[in-house]
Amino acid sequence: MNPRNAEKEFVPQYPTSLVEQVVEFLTNAIIEGRYKSGQRLVENELRREFGISRAPIREAFLVLEKNGLLTNIPRKGRFVRRINAKELEENFVIRANLESFAAHLAVPNLGPENIDKMESALSEMTLSAKANDFQAYYKAHYEFHGIFIHASRNDTLIRILENLRYQTIWFRFSHPSANERSYEYLIPVHRKILDLFIKKDIDQLEDLVKKHILASLQGMLRLLASRSEDSHRSENI
Repeated sequence: MNPRNAEKEFVPQYPTSLVEQVVEFLTNAIIEGRYKSGQRLVENELRREFGISRAPIREAFLVLEKNGLLTNIPRKGRFVRRINAKELEENFVIRANLESFAAHLAVPNLGPENIDKMESALSEMTLSAKANDFQAYYKAHYEFHGIFIHASRNDTLIRILENLRYQTIWFRFSHPSANERSYEYLIPVHRKILDLFIKKDIDQLEDLVKKHILASLQGMLRLLASRSEDSHRSENI
């Protein structure tokens, strides 16, 4: 999964299954905020919009529920899930431990080609940060982490982390202010992560990957708390 242009329309591509295409399209639409938290997704409306039958949409809904992006409320329908602090914290604590383990497993498997790809992703992160293009930044960020996660060669771990990482990107695209003042910290951290991969320093690498993810969590929790306070103040005015 990669963040996509928010203006993209659904255009079926064959021979990839329609279910896979609908899942990818709706995932990107939710992450990018085209479908808002709490918004109901209506099967008949999507069927008409996409020009396809109900079956692949229903199957895609089940996948999105499993991935934690939709929730099914009996007799009301399927809604885009709302992100709350408890779920965010649970997600990040698990992800911090699993992604640091993926980094551990990846060290003996990362070849020069993988390192070059991570260098390229880091360069794109740097350029995007300078241009204040947070969507391009997090696309490159997603790719940077994805390279070493896939180099772990543990399919179960890769699948679990892919689902966990959806929520992170979803939160950041839904809350652009979550990205303010973060680039100055994030670029050097990723430079150090890459250097530790090159040095094959597994212990420091695991520790830094875990600390990086948990530090990001604290920033997001502070933002959620401030948003909640702003909302309460608005209601009391």
